[in-house]
Amino acid sequence: MASYYRRPNTKHFSLACYPCPGSKLVRASLGTDDPVLAEKMTRKVEILCELEKLADVPIPEKLLAAFSLSSIRSDCERPTPLEPSPPQAVAAVAVAAQAPMDTSESGTVREALVAYMVRSLVCNVPQAQADKISRLRQFFGSDLINSLDPRPPENLKHARKGKVIPPVFEGKYLYEITELVILKFLIKKKYGLSSKRHFRELFHAIFEGALKSGIYKPPNPYCANPVDDLPGFTGRDKPVTVLTVAEVVAQYAAVSAEPLVLFGCQLRLEAGFRLHEILALRPCDLATEGKIRLILPQNPNPSGTGLKTGERTITVRHELRPIIRQYLESYEGDYVSWCFQSPTGLRMATDAFGESLRTMNRAANLTWTSQDYRHTFATRRISEGWNLKTLAQEMGTSVAMLMIHYAGYIEPPIHAAQSSM
Repeated sequence: MASYYRRPNTKHFSLACYPCPGSKLVRASLGTDDPVLAEKMTRKVEILCELEKLADVPIPEKLLAAFSLSSIRSDCERPTPLEPSPPQAVAAVAVAAQAPMDTSESGTVREALVAYMVRSLVCNVPQAQADKISRLRQFFGSDLINSLDPRPPENLKHARKGKVIPPVFEGKYLYEITELVILKFLIKKKYGLSSKRHFRELFHAIFEGALKSGIYKPPNPYCANPVDDLPGFTGRDKPVTVLTVAEVVAQYAAVSAEPLVLFGCQLRLEAGFRLHEILALRPCDLATEGKIRLILPQNPNPSGTGLKTGERTITVRHELRPIIRQYLESYEGDYVSWCFQSPTGLRMATDAFGESLRTMNRAANLTWTSQDYRHTFATRRISEGWNLKTLAQEMGTSVAMLMIHYAGYIEPPIHAAQSSM
């Protein structure tokens, strides 16, 4: 093998041979053992050879005017590929790498957040959008997020309107939000795996939208979205908590002073509802026989809610029938109003219900959370032999999610048959 090379301070090209395969140098004429670098240097020599052939071709004045005179160099000043960079040039590159980044074309946080919120308003139901904006407040602070919130002020929760959350990140440009900044934020807040995964998806969507819209020009093109380097945060925080029969009785006793909160706990424990789903119920949706049908409200309004899982039906088990019958007998309003109403007659907010439940549970020294109600419902139905597909449809989730959380509670058929004898 051979290649052209040019001797320093001359315009003459010579032919040089490569050493045999297996030797240290890839190309002796280029003085390198890096195959990639050798190919680049050879390509540069070939280009220089072609330029020598065009040395006498005049360049149009119009083309010359497009470049500054300082950038045009004569042939004799053109460096050869064999000349190593002087120490001064290496030092200059190192200083330039440490210099502050030019932010004239970098996307600002405000621009990216506005684009993300508008997209979220179009693509998400109100409940999901409220969750995402609530997470943005934890990182960017309530002042910035409330000033950019595209929703009408009357749709905001009353508790959110006056609550001030200091920002964790106070930078101006997107490039300042690095992987390390996000990890420090997650450590400071002491979030569980589920919350970390939600924040990872949130930051990824912000950067992805900014990249596609041209708002953000990444400083590192090989890792344009810094969130890609974050862990996936898959898995569970801890084993699920399942309430025993005695603990369920204790839970009902702790909230017995508030009939509406008691009814909500019973719906969640005996039917597997999520919190925002029970708040979407109306008396006309309830039935002591057959199914409870969850549907999306037809008329969006400030007191409305959005179901993340869409329409579905829930079986009214025999344990749930007397509970619903007792509630309907004591209900005094019309059957198209909300089952869970605020003092003003609107739908009760999730924060209001959750705060009432937490206050009563703390007074009774109960340590579990309302999410454990759903775990209790699922594990009991699995122990009763419910088909996983049917149970997934009833709970508004997937069979895969049931397997992740509750596979350990599935009893082999032969053991189930022996235990029933």
